[in-house]
Amino acid sequence: MLEIRREEVLPPQIYEKERDRIVKEIIEIKKRRRVSTRTFSFLFECKDTVLNQINEMVFIENVHDEEEIRRLIRVYSDLLPGRNELSVSMFIEFDTQDKLIREMPRLAGIEKHVYMTFGNSEIHAIPEEGRSTDTLESTLQYLRFRFTDKQLSEFMEARNVYIETRHPGYEESARIPEDLLETLKSELISGR
Repeated sequence: MLEIRREEVLPPQIYEKERDRIVKEIIEIKKRRRVSTRTFSFLFECKDTVLNQINEMVFIENVHDEEEIRRLIRVYSDLLPGRNELSVSMFIEFDTQDKLIREMPRLAGIEKHVYMTFGNSEIHAIPEEGRSTDTLESTLQYLRFRFTDKQLSEFMEARNVYIETRHPGYEESARIPEDLLETLKSELISGR
C-alpha cells in the first residue's frame, strides 16, 4: 500500500531551494502519465505526483505547523491508488474562458460517465463525491478505477486500453500509450 510519510514532506525553505529541479522532474513524470482527448486530460496519479502536491501546498502556504502538515498528508493521500486500483485526476480543458463558461453546465455529471475499456472488460470510474452539482461542474474530478481479480488478470494481458467519456455530446476516447500502460501494470502488480 502506498503511503506518504511525514519525513518525505520538505520544510518550505528546503523545498524552495530545490523547487526548480523538482518541478521540472514532476512535469516530465506527469507528461508520461497523462492521456488526453479533445476535451479532457487524465493524469494517472502516483506517489511522486501526490507528494509534489503536498510539498507545493506546504511551500505556497508556508506551513510549519506539524498538525497542518499531517492534515495535508491525510487529505492528499486520498489521491493515492489503493490495492487493485488506479487513481486518476480528470481535467476539463477548454481553449477559451467563454467556451468553458458556456459548456460547463452541459457537463454536469461527467464524472459518472467515465470508463476504462480493454478486451471484453470495462470498468466504470468511481468519482469522488461532492465535487459537482446539478448545474456546475468542477474542472477537476478525482476518479478511481477499481479492478476485480478477473479484470486485473485481463488488464495485465491487454495491449489496447482506452479511457472513454460517454456523456451526451462528449463521447470521447483515448488509448493509453504502451509505455504508460506497462508502467500502470507494473504498479498494479507491485501495489505501488
